[in-house]
Amino acid sequence: MYYIGISAYYHESSVFLTDNNGTNCFLKEESFSRIKGDKNFPQRCLKFLIKKFDLKNENIKSICFYEKPFKTWWEIFYYSIKNPLKNKDFLIHHLTNFNNGSIFFYTDINKLINISKNKIIYSSHHLSHCLYGLSIIKNVSDYVYVTCDGVGEGETMSIYTIDDSYKIKKIWTNFYPNSIGLFYSTITDYLGFEINEGEFKVMSLSSFGEPVYEKEIKEIFNINNFTINMDYFEFHKSPIKSFSKKLCEIFGDPYLNINKEENFKKYANIASSAQLILEQTMKNLIQKAIELSGKRKIILTGGVALNCKMIHNLSKKNIFEELIVPPSPGDSGSAIGAANFAFLNELKTKTLNFNTIFLGPQKKIINEKESKNNFFSKINFSNDFIRDVTDKLIEGEIIATYYGSNEIGPRSLGNTSIFCDAKNKEAVNNLNLNLKKRSHFQPLAPILLEEDFEEYFLINISVVKNLEWMGTLCEAKEKLYDKYNSIIHVDGTCRTQVIKEKNSLTYKILKNLKNKGSDIMVNTSFNISKDPVVFDIYDVYVNMKRMNIKFVLMDDGLYQTKDI
Repeated sequence: MYYIGISAYYHESSVFLTDNNGTNCFLKEESFSRIKGDKNFPQRCLKFLIKKFDLKNENIKSICFYEKPFKTWWEIFYYSIKNPLKNKDFLIHHLTNFNNGSIFFYTDINKLINISKNKIIYSSHHLSHCLYGLSIIKNVSDYVYVTCDGVGEGETMSIYTIDDSYKIKKIWTNFYPNSIGLFYSTITDYLGFEINEGEFKVMSLSSFGEPVYEKEIKEIFNINNFTINMDYFEFHKSPIKSFSKKLCEIFGDPYLNINKEENFKKYANIASSAQLILEQTMKNLIQKAIELSGKRKIILTGGVALNCKMIHNLSKKNIFEELIVPPSPGDSGSAIGAANFAFLNELKTKTLNFNTIFLGPQKKIINEKESKNNFFSKINFSNDFIRDVTDKLIEGEIIATYYGSNEIGPRSLGNTSIFCDAKNKEAVNNLNLNLKKRSHFQPLAPILLEEDFEEYFLINISVVKNLEWMGTLCEAKEKLYDKYNSIIHVDGTCRTQVIKEKNSLTYKILKNLKNKGSDIMVNTSFNISKDPVVFDIYDVYVNMKRMNIKFVLMDDGLYQTKDI
């Protein structure tokens, strides 16, 4: 009997299927549609699962949606109707899109699966975030659960506790429009980046500036009581604009060419100021959670938790014993939280727990009816393809990977990655600027064996768990500057990933590379800018051709693209 969790309609639609007996499958709609951050009802994901697991009413225990649809719609409507004339554009948009929203979740499900209505259940938005966090820990009562995002069901911040019998208690909430997440997204929009996609660029850019606008921004967002001055915003009035003229009076004209020297410094200062306000706000939120719960171990979820610079800087404050951000803390990961809600709803005192970050389908399942020999030819440089890969990396080659199961979070963690030797500056720069077409102010991430981490990096022990999935930054030691300075950000930090699993191909590559004199690789996601990460053989082939990558490592060997 399968439990299914679904997140859809707002950000990164996803589906998670489990039977808690070894069967787990996490999918994003963007993997099939090839639309980055696809928010539509995940019909392609469900069709894949229906076919693979022969899903029908009889073998589905329950399907859980990650929030309560009408409450989500009503909370925003209720706020907007208070000033109908001022908010009329947003109200019209909200009403005309009623038919396209999550209120019709059951109807959308039934187009694909003829499911009994009593098998459809609903979690709440922030609770789904919270329950996703349960999947990576064991002693659930040791932690306080903090969720912070843009908005969900009218809530923007929430604090929960869970006891040993899995009794869940919400002990504090902050409400729309008072949202640090929407504030940061507004700054993202002002700087000319795409909301829900460009926030990580603001984070990277902030390291190049100084928080010269701290005082002005504190007039906009109160870091102590978490309230926002709506005079500076339009997201509650307009479906297409997030900031008002009053914000421009502080910062000047928006959407300037960031590549011009004078614009770059100004934008970097704005980003730095916004980042500081975010960090000060989250410090106060976490202190509030500790005070209310008496617990100093934190599970932090919601889209705001993806800001790994914030996690690193919070760890230096020494206000908590441990802080864990799960690998996919945003809305897509909430599909797992929704499945956990369904599971807990049935069994009462048991939830899902995973010892892996690779919950997507195995590559052989994705391509079971496709022949990779149509697109690739196997390379036989020697009888040891791991040695072949490391030889190529040492020579300066850039190698794509496509093996094992897919990662669940927004960051590729080895199985669908692009690697190069971090010692080779030319390869690093070529990968970042030419192949990936990233902005010049965005660094690439290092990946290395756990046993070598302390030789090159410093980190507070309270956030060390997050290194397994690039959930935090750490600081570079002098030895890293001596040998691998091309991967160090301007502020002396790196978003580092450590590898523990000795049976993984990634571990074997790093071990072999170490024997050849290089301890660190660059790891970036296997996609070109603004595209989703590769999912099937077709994606692999197309992306390799577009990026001019010669070699890809798969489960059974090293391959090269054919000309077809």
